[in-house]
Amino acid sequence: MAVIKKNPMSEPDKHHYLPVFYLKQWIGKDGKVARYHRPYQAVVAEPIAPKNTGYERGLYRLDDHEPHLSNVIEKSFMAPVVDDPAAKALCVLLQSNPAKLTPELRVAWTRFIMSLHVRTPDKVEQITQQAAQHLRRSFLSVPEEYEAVRAETDPPTLLEWVEQNTPALLSNAGKKILPDIIAHKEIGDEIINMHWMIARTTENFPDVLTCDHPVIMSHGISDNKCLIALPLSPRFIFFATRNQATLDRIEAHEIIKITKIVNENIVNQARQSVYGANSLHLRFVENRLGYFNPGP
Repeated sequence: MAVIKKNPMSEPDKHHYLPVFYLKQWIGKDGKVARYHRPYQAVVAEPIAPKNTGYERGLYRLDDHEPHLSNVIEKSFMAPVVDDPAAKALCVLLQSNPAKLTPELRVAWTRFIMSLHVRTPDKVEQITQQAAQHLRRSFLSVPEEYEAVRAETDPPTLLEWVEQNTPALLSNAGKKILPDIIAHKEIGDEIINMHWMIARTTENFPDVLTCDHPVIMSHGISDNKCLIALPLSPRFIFFATRNQATLDRIEAHEIIKITKIVNENIVNQARQSVYGANSLHLRFVENRLGYFNPGP
């Protein structure tokens, strides 16, 4: 069971699926990143502060709860359990040596990677719908138990009773399991036990991009060919794989080729936004970014 920490902070409204500490690695002297997105037909690059993008208001908010409990997932799990420790791990990783991570920070970084995979608006919606559907089937599975206690004025099925009296039970089910999905021990152990490496570009090569779905993964997590990549900054890329030979092949490639492959994957899997340290990638992004609904 994932740990939920008590926190006296004020009620958070912006739920960042791209944490500010992460996007800050791409800020310029003005404190802003370049956000590439397609508000209409053409891609544009606009400067924006990390706190003002990569979020959705009330993304993890629980319905029909008291104000101090409705944002418990954001303020008591995402922030203190996931993002704060991950920010410390990132500081170490940017020194280009994952071996310097303590066991606790290695766990923290693994949890952060897992969170990026499931905390996005589209994934939260998917999990919410799947959990609600599972509950609906459960409520209809043993009708005789409900029939035994049903009053004459009650609706004919338990599902209808729930929909009329406690609909939040359905809408909250998926959000409530997010912490357990993110802290899933078996999957986490798979990543923790992988070989980790940091690739670094130089000023002479194109800088690394990131996006609203920044974790790149090939093959399944338990597949021996599994490769995970995550941009850390305009100059650093995190890699993890079950096979040391895979990292050796990455190291053998020219860094400019690695950067291009990573940037292509980043833009191709972005839903709304690509982020960079500058606006020099406009044509590159224009040729690859799909058409989705605009967002913050």
